[in-house]
Amino acid sequence: MKTRSWFLAGEDWWSVYLGLFLVLIGVVFLVAGAPLDLIKSAVPASWPQNPLLAGIASNWLSYVCLFGVLIVLLGIAVGVMAGRVWHFVASFAILVVASLVVLVIGSQQTLKAYGLEYPFWALIVGLLVGNFVHLPEWFRAASQRTELYIKVGIVLLGASLPFTIIVQGGLWGFLEALVIVAVGFSVAFLMARALGFDNRFAAVLGAGSSVCGISAAIAVGSSVKAEEKDVGYVVSLVMLYALVLIFVLPILGRALKLAEVVIGAWIGGSELADAAGLAAAALVGNKAVSAFSLVKLNRDVMIGFLAFIFAAVSVARWERAASFSGREGSVAGGLAAEGESLHTSPSARIIWERFPKFVLAFLAASIIVTLLVTRLGKPAIDSHLIAVLNTFRTWLFTLAFLCIGLNTSIRDIRRLGPKPILAFTVVVVVNLVLGFLLANLFFGGILAKPLG
Repeated sequence: MKTRSWFLAGEDWWSVYLGLFLVLIGVVFLVAGAPLDLIKSAVPASWPQNPLLAGIASNWLSYVCLFGVLIVLLGIAVGVMAGRVWHFVASFAILVVASLVVLVIGSQQTLKAYGLEYPFWALIVGLLVGNFVHLPEWFRAASQRTELYIKVGIVLLGASLPFTIIVQGGLWGFLEALVIVAVGFSVAFLMARALGFDNRFAAVLGAGSSVCGISAAIAVGSSVKAEEKDVGYVVSLVMLYALVLIFVLPILGRALKLAEVVIGAWIGGSELADAAGLAAAALVGNKAVSAFSLVKLNRDVMIGFLAFIFAAVSVARWERAASFSGREGSVAGGLAAEGESLHTSPSARIIWERFPKFVLAFLAASIIVTLLVTRLGKPAIDSHLIAVLNTFRTWLFTLAFLCIGLNTSIRDIRRLGPKPILAFTVVVVVNLVLGFLLANLFFGGILAKPLG
């Protein structure tokens, strides 16, 4: 039997192909003077400020085009990976309808104001359906492609995070983000060791609580081959704490009589998700939004570098140690992927095979957009390219969060017990305290005051 090329057989490489294809197609059409602006309207506008049903009906062509692009590209990938294409098409269509319902709920103005946006509802709907409705086997053809959806989405996220952000953001925003991430991971590993969890779970825990929440947890989880249910568990905790912090941080900031800029920087260093953090900062004011963006985006751009580091460390140290301890399974331990030897020193080839390739595409997308910004200017790029790619990303992330819920067993979560919650809570609290100190130090006039 002929072995399928690893360039074609894995979701990792297909996320590279599909993600960069969408970026490059968007760039080509923009440079040619025919931007794909039609796609931008394929997300429900905030309602009731905007008419919901009339808005969807008037933009039906946008939804059809977006669905057509996704079903063709993802269908090709599934077919080449030897999946059942027609099962995928049928189940994917159902997921798209469910995702539209989620996006409609998440676009309600009052819910959005409180941070209850589409990631929250996608996970809730997925958990309810997955745990209380018996789904047919053929439906798994699309519902088990979670990593493909999220990885392509992360590649598109790279396009919205050009390297110029670090320069424009300034030294202080970068320093606060760097310290938060470093300390957050350190505390995560200390807690994991104290509570008996393995390094893979600690890495996912640190990424979810210290970098950029869901995207980082999934990226790092993929790089260390963490169990999908463990990643789903951390994602659930991220969303829960992100919602709580929307209200806690502005209230604490006002109670402590901090300046808007300091509160924004505190939110940027402590909040777990971009959407939730933006909602929290918006409750404070425009200066808080600016400071939040400066710090939080610096945390976001660290995804790629952290995934590379953890991929190398996982192969070189953790998996070899696991082979001698004899532990296996999720949270408490794990072994290497099939075909990898743990009894020999890991070669560069093994590290490369295990490295999440979509992270390279994430960085490539960032570089492409950075170069394009210097030619066409940021307003044009944001309006005609980033807006289109963000629409694709919104749908892909909605599909991914929905599938995470569908594939997450509440029974399995209960079996984990309170220890993971304790570990996550400790990291969040440490980040809150540290974020407060750094925000005052770097933005409150003690060492610097980069924003007025």
